[in-house]
Amino acid sequence: MPLMPGLSQMDLLLNSMKGRRGSVLLAITVGLYCVFIAACHQRGSASAGAKDVMVDSLVPQYSRSFRVEYFKNYKIVKVLVPGRELPAEYVLCGKDVILPDYLSGAVRIETPVTRVACLSTTHIGAMQLLDARKMIAVAANTELICDSGVAKMIADGSIKNAGHDYQPDYEMIASVQPQVLFSDGESGSSSQIHGKFKALHINVASSRDYFEQEPLARAEWIKFFAAFIDREATADSIFEKVKAGYGLTRSNVAETGERPTVFCNLPYNGMWYMPCGKNYVARLIADAGGDFLWEKDTPVNGLNLTLNFEQVYQRAAQADFWMNPGVTYSLKQLSDQDAKFKLLKAYKTGRVYNCINRLSAGGGMDMWETGTFRPDIVLSDLASIFHAHASPDGLYYYKQLK
Repeated sequence: MPLMPGLSQMDLLLNSMKGRRGSVLLAITVGLYCVFIAACHQRGSASAGAKDVMVDSLVPQYSRSFRVEYFKNYKIVKVLVPGRELPAEYVLCGKDVILPDYLSGAVRIETPVTRVACLSTTHIGAMQLLDARKMIAVAANTELICDSGVAKMIADGSIKNAGHDYQPDYEMIASVQPQVLFSDGESGSSSQIHGKFKALHINVASSRDYFEQEPLARAEWIKFFAAFIDREATADSIFEKVKAGYGLTRSNVAETGERPTVFCNLPYNGMWYMPCGKNYVARLIADAGGDFLWEKDTPVNGLNLTLNFEQVYQRAAQADFWMNPGVTYSLKQLSDQDAKFKLLKAYKTGRVYNCINRLSAGGGMDMWETGTFRPDIVLSDLASIFHAHASPDGLYYYKQLK
């Protein structure tokens, strides 16, 4: 819960009072302050009635970026945005519910929600896992969607194609009238897109799941999507299973004592963007018992380092594994891009793996669709790769390049 207004000022006042005269002033001030807070509380309650009494709340176990507050006739989904004093608020309520004045700036979404738009394949993954495919009315980046059930609905017209997330078909989306459109967290370009949707009276709910660098924190955002469509119980069940599976695999590999060396990614326009520090992929590799060679480095480009081939070769020439080499499906395709890759030990030994085991017709990777919410499966894959004895179930998202 947020701090009461004025609490920091009160702390300063208490610390400034010294001696016996300060004690008297302290007692008087505390008394007046309590009366002030009580009066504010009474005025707020009087304006909103019983609806302002929170009856329950959802406070995530790992994520600190969202929460859900439940009231008698409505619920509020709050998303914390760094740099903003107040969270983004989405109020879900019936058509005839009268909301208190302090929620006038929130996005109001009429319930029950039965029509949603998804601008990211990750949002599709959440809806799939929540068994809510039929609620998807519009989807973007359809060629990248891995889920066969959703792909079939797109083919028969049940789900409309919204174009691409960075250039959506505004008129078509508006014609379908989704009750809520899920989008990724705002950036410079997406802010303009969100502004156009607002002008069309389309409610945009911004998910910030991909900003989370702790795998379980990112997975917990399935509860965010669930809150909009009344699938909280389903989301809780999924997440508890994920948490248990993730913890078990992490414990098992920790007992092996083996930590093979690992690096990842591929150069793009001559620059090798290498994750480091607390990056999401780096955390997964470490939890799977891998010794990620840039784990202790400080990022200079977001959560990545910008390196050239020579810098990578200097540290990773003898690395045991090479993971996630871009959009690459074979060792030959990899070496065709740059013959110098053949100098790397991981290439020579064939220990190059990519998350291409589950692909859409257009090359979309399911690891970035459902895998966001199933890091337990991702971790099991990585553990199987780094420690062949860690998982007997084979690979789900990953595949060895041949």
